[in-house]
Amino acid sequence: MFYSLDVLLIIVGTLCGLILSCVGLILYYKFRLHYQKKRNLRLTQVFLNGLSKANHQEIEQYVNKHPKRALNVLVDLSQNQKLHKDGQRKLIELVRNTGIVDYYRRRLQSANDRKRTDAAVHLAALPGGTTNAILLQALSVEKQLQVKLYLCDALSTMQEPASIPLMVETLPGAPQWYRTRLNIMLASFGKTFHQFLPEIIHRNEIEIRSLIIDFAAQYPAADLKQYLLEQVASAEKDLAYRATRTLGVYYYHELNQPRFYSHSDPVLRNIAILALDKIPTRQTMENLLPLLTDSRSGDQAATVISQITQREPRHLAWLIELFDTHPDQAVRKGLARVLSNRIDYLLMHLLVGDGQKTQHILADIVKLGQTNGLIGFLTKNKTVELENAIVSIIRPLMAESDELRQEFRLYLPARILDKLEETPLQQPTAVRDHVAEKGKLIRLQILLLLAFGLVPTLYLFRHWEFLTGWSFYTHLTRFVLDFNYFIAFYSIAVSASYLILLVCSLAALMQQAKYWRLKKNAFLFRSRILPGISIIAPAYQAEASIIESANSLLNLHYPNYEVIIVNDGSTDNTLQKLIQHFQLEKVDRFIPQRLQTKPIRGIYTSRNIPKLVVIDKANGGKADALNVGINTSLKEYFCGIDADSLLEKDSLIKLASVVVEAKDEPIAVGGNIFPINGCSVDKGTLTKINIPRSHLARFQTIEYLRAFMAGRLGWAQLQSLLIISGAFGLFNKDRVVEVGGYLTSSERYEKDTVGEDMELVVRLNRHMREKKLPYSILYAFNANCWTEVPDTLPVLYKQRDRWQRGLIDILYFHRAMQVNPRYGRIGLVSMPYFFLFELLGPFLEIQGYIMVVIAFFLGLLDANLALLLFAATILLGMLVSVFSLAIASKENDYFPGPYMTTMLLYAFLENFGLRQMISLWRITGFFSALRQTTEWGDMERKGFRPTADRAIRSN
Repeated sequence: MFYSLDVLLIIVGTLCGLILSCVGLILYYKFRLHYQKKRNLRLTQVFLNGLSKANHQEIEQYVNKHPKRALNVLVDLSQNQKLHKDGQRKLIELVRNTGIVDYYRRRLQSANDRKRTDAAVHLAALPGGTTNAILLQALSVEKQLQVKLYLCDALSTMQEPASIPLMVETLPGAPQWYRTRLNIMLASFGKTFHQFLPEIIHRNEIEIRSLIIDFAAQYPAADLKQYLLEQVASAEKDLAYRATRTLGVYYYHELNQPRFYSHSDPVLRNIAILALDKIPTRQTMENLLPLLTDSRSGDQAATVISQITQREPRHLAWLIELFDTHPDQAVRKGLARVLSNRIDYLLMHLLVGDGQKTQHILADIVKLGQTNGLIGFLTKNKTVELENAIVSIIRPLMAESDELRQEFRLYLPARILDKLEETPLQQPTAVRDHVAEKGKLIRLQILLLLAFGLVPTLYLFRHWEFLTGWSFYTHLTRFVLDFNYFIAFYSIAVSASYLILLVCSLAALMQQAKYWRLKKNAFLFRSRILPGISIIAPAYQAEASIIESANSLLNLHYPNYEVIIVNDGSTDNTLQKLIQHFQLEKVDRFIPQRLQTKPIRGIYTSRNIPKLVVIDKANGGKADALNVGINTSLKEYFCGIDADSLLEKDSLIKLASVVVEAKDEPIAVGGNIFPINGCSVDKGTLTKINIPRSHLARFQTIEYLRAFMAGRLGWAQLQSLLIISGAFGLFNKDRVVEVGGYLTSSERYEKDTVGEDMELVVRLNRHMREKKLPYSILYAFNANCWTEVPDTLPVLYKQRDRWQRGLIDILYFHRAMQVNPRYGRIGLVSMPYFFLFELLGPFLEIQGYIMVVIAFFLGLLDANLALLLFAATILLGMLVSVFSLAIASKENDYFPGPYMTTMLLYAFLENFGLRQMISLWRITGFFSALRQTTEWGDMERKGFRPTADRAIRSN
């Protein structure tokens, strides 16, 4: 025996004590959160009521007794603008008189970055007196850029003019992310900074020139126009482009010259062209006509001409005549695109003007491929006479062109197709080609032998000298005992690794929570502090939940974002629901093909909601839909989210806020995924958090908490994160494009995968390390996404089978990273972990359970072995789950009231049946990979309902 009974009893007792300690920690965290919430609410009421009633004595007593709390209330009230100026001034005076400024002066000298940041944030709430001088002194000696940013924010908020030279001198040599944010802070000084400009306007450093251009974009001073014109000729392309954009905002008449709109640089040329829509004259359109034939600028020129005609309809008659008579087919094609956006004007002339000529022009427009405007009109039209006239035009065109016939059958309403004697064409689901990977198949077969032969091989090496001396029964009993001890120690190793990750997660959570409390809305909502984000939501057969999800995404608390919903060839009413609910219109829009994808069928926008774009495309899978969204996006970061998921209002700002402290380039950020089954939802907003009614969904709630709070947060703290959930992740768009986007058969690797989320993160890690570029992949502990999880066993099986196939695919595709020092911790720790514990682990675990049963029937399962197995598999597993619940409860009360008791019960019960079943499913997933199964698996959705009784088959 490895351990005596007494030692094992001590171990079991210790583990039980640790579990109870975690339960106690959960109760303490719940009490503390409740007390803090109640105390803060009471303090806010006392300060607001007391100051408004001039009852200063009570407030003065409290401030003198609790100056830090009073200052925190002052900061919060100032951020929310709930405090009257006189009351704010009085409260500042009371807090100052406590001597707290000296306390924060000392914190500014701390060696800890967070303490210095904390001091900067709090001193900013106490302007005047010596505070400004203290902050100026701190900025002059500060070395860390992250802390400098907060100091500069404080000084610019105070509008301290003496800080301008100091802030400017921090720019040379600083990285782009710092300069972008600081330039806007300096621009906020307005006239004061403008008066300072003569001291730096002749400097030639790129950082200073960039600052002046950014200032000119915020402060349109006439004396800066010449400076911008000079910078257009700069050899630094980025400066030239930004200067041109600023000219296009304030001095667009300067760009109405051939040297700009016919510039040799296509990027600068297109910037100038797009600025000319502010000059809605016939001369502008005549200048742009030759550019319609330019493959690099034709779309921009057509866009501007179209915008001019919308603002000045009087030019349409001339444009129509020009289209009818122009000899250049390329120009006519560009003009056809323009006129297709004014189809209503042409159709009016079809009835009351020169009908024959208009019919001819409409036919030519359709022949040139511009059908979107006509289709959009027919979708909404209610005039039968006009409808019949259009049908008479397009019927012969459909007979001439099978391509046009297919498009009209695909998009025209059924009533129009009846008149055309055509039937609707269903949008086909694309069958993705699968290329057999022989090398992968061979390696999986070898791995299968290893999985089943590892313990027998170890047994042979250990008992080599007794192979012929022992009987078969002796070998059997010895092997069964060895296997049971092996699985016990293997379980200890798995749980120990989880516990290490949990400790790292707790450290990361505590650090992030302290920084999050310092980030106020006034700071986060300053221009350029947070990156612009394109939310990309792939949708397939999502009619049950798409409107709720879209409303949720459109009502997020974030300063700069757009929503792109990509309908991936759904055959249900997903697209129609979106069109009807948001009154979408089909439009022409140029989308650069930075990533190769399946074809786009239509682009829809809403006049009432400019930040919403809906893309309809041929089915190509979730990864292909995300790549389409990346091509369409206009922001520097994109956030991939499942269309059947909901974000909390502040989830996006919490997710993006962690990039502020990133010392290296943040290329990706992950957030939490929680089951929404059981929660109440109203109009896309999560109104109440409840635990699921389904037992299966409750078990998954524990599993998700453990995976995100213990796994991913801990891996991020170790700078070794390999997976960000496809349901909620933030990525640097340029870096993702650089590596080829999500893995699809359309892109450079010509390969599909069902684990696109993890694969992208692994590929980003690999790319950055191969290029030897400093980077960070982060995780936000408090950014939550709520998604529907399977509530039936068949659907859960499909999901876990797919997850395991995805893992196998990724580990094989990136096998060069395994145990490779070139990839640092990723190659030496993360990749081996996933191989040993996530890929091989289920085989060892299931074999271990079989051996426990055999040991029981052979009478080998004595008290010592039973206690060891119980401690290693049940108690340690429960400790990991309860510890995860404790970490999740530290800053957020996710499970109020009796729900936490229920979760603790399920944390215990999951060890008896479900855990073993999921391990078995992961093994079947391995055999699915051996069969080279590639199907995703249909997921029936029940959708969001404003009740607590809800569930789904998804994810």
